[in-house]
Amino acid sequence: MDNLNYRNNFPINTNVHFDKERLFFNKWEMYKLLTPYKLPFHIPYTNFLSRQSIDLFTTRQISFYIKPVDTWAGKHISLITPFDKGYIIQQPNGADEFHPNKEALIQVLVHHYSRMHAIIQQRAPLLPFDSRAFDIRVHLQRDENGFWLYAGDLIRIGGEKAIVSNLFTKGGGVVETDFVLNKVLDSYQVNLVKENLAKSAFSIANLLDYYYYFIDIGADFGIDQKGNLWLLEVNTNDKVGKPAYDLFKKLPDKTVYKQMIAKDKKRKKIWSRDRGTGTLSQNRI
Repeated sequence: MDNLNYRNNFPINTNVHFDKERLFFNKWEMYKLLTPYKLPFHIPYTNFLSRQSIDLFTTRQISFYIKPVDTWAGKHISLITPFDKGYIIQQPNGADEFHPNKEALIQVLVHHYSRMHAIIQQRAPLLPFDSRAFDIRVHLQRDENGFWLYAGDLIRIGGEKAIVSNLFTKGGGVVETDFVLNKVLDSYQVNLVKENLAKSAFSIANLLDYYYYFIDIGADFGIDQKGNLWLLEVNTNDKVGKPAYDLFKKLPDKTVYKQMIAKDKKRKKIWSRDRGTGTLSQNRI
């Protein structure tokens, strides 16, 4: 593991940048942070967007995404797919355009992303549901004592032709995790996936604890035909906001949502009191 120092016998990746103004790791920094470690999930191969990295991905003749490092809600994401000696570029809503060769593709992409920092990322071999993209959102909350709790999980299904699962137009939405898993996997795989979801989310949280004291984490995973998890994104609370509690409000059963709101209010009340007495210790690193 290059660029690692050890703190309390734990290898700390020194080759990552934490945005101290927004208080978060962007997509590129999060990828660099996680990849040196052996974790219970796959991460799609990712690089920083440049002419050289586009050339590398197109030479491999694979489908890939381009994502601004600080984007959210699928904004400015493109999916590029090799097709008939050329390439198709799809936008989040499914709109597409064809470019006949690599040079034409590179010219368009460089122009479109010239004012953005972006990553280029392998398209993971994920299962669809009803011909639509979906992912599993796992939400962890820190309790009033500083311990991570598994708040809940759900599945986001993208709209018709959407290239991302968090674009809900044209029939997309949120459903209970079991509803989809039981339709795309057998019962044995479903149990393994659910166990691995918790293990994976906590492994991310425990790792991030060495870098910053986050209080909410929303990790998004896809699954392949073998039931393996693929990490798509890690969302954390920052100065802009936090992983959405309201996603869980969209479920028919509001229990998880109500529990999340109650836990948030409880910890805020206790932490506010402790700040007043000078007893709050968040162990920020």
